Amino acid sequence: MSEKYQKRSETNSINRSKKRWEHCGGSRPFSLYYHDHIEGGSQFPDIDTWGTTHMSKKKKNWVNDVAKDAHDEMIKKKNEYLENITDEGTSMDEIVVAPNVGTEIMEDVIGRGCGRTIRGAGKGRVRETSSSSSSNTSSIALTKEVQELQAQLQMEKKARMKVVAEHEEQKAQWGFVMQ
Repeated sequence: MSEKYQKRSETNSINRSKKRWEHCGGSRPFSLYYHDHIEGGSQFPDIDTWGTTHMSKKKKNWVNDVAKDAHDEMIKKKNEYLENITDEGTSMDEIVVAPNVGTEIMEDVIGRGCGRTIRGAGKGRVRETSSSSSSNTSSIALTKEVQELQAQLQMEKKARMKVVAEHEEQKAQWGFVMQ
């Protein structure tokens, strides 16, 4: 073997040993898994994609304990986020999640790769915002505001429907009197 080949082989061995986890997503791009989760109605498609691509479908187990621990931490942070934005009596269907919350949680738990990519999320998922902790706080505040505005809108719709019904009732009464 040539010296150049041995050096490259040694470098590759060192690089492979630095990998914290493998994935079992196959040759299918992570972005397709991500879009499958969005179409399935996932509020946290990033975290769900991580679960799909790091858990063996056949064996139903994680690729390693590090991947499982990372996913468990993401689920814990996701649940904390949901607790912070929900009021008592709010159903899961009524919750509006800010778009980048799952991405921010992943970045907090597993960090960044080279450049703006998030580790373990494939090449297509990049992080655009500057600070995840301040963004997460602002995401929670914005989500709460959206929920409050949606509740206010629902109350106004109900009030308007009531006024329209009363108006229709009065029209019917006046139509009867006019004849």
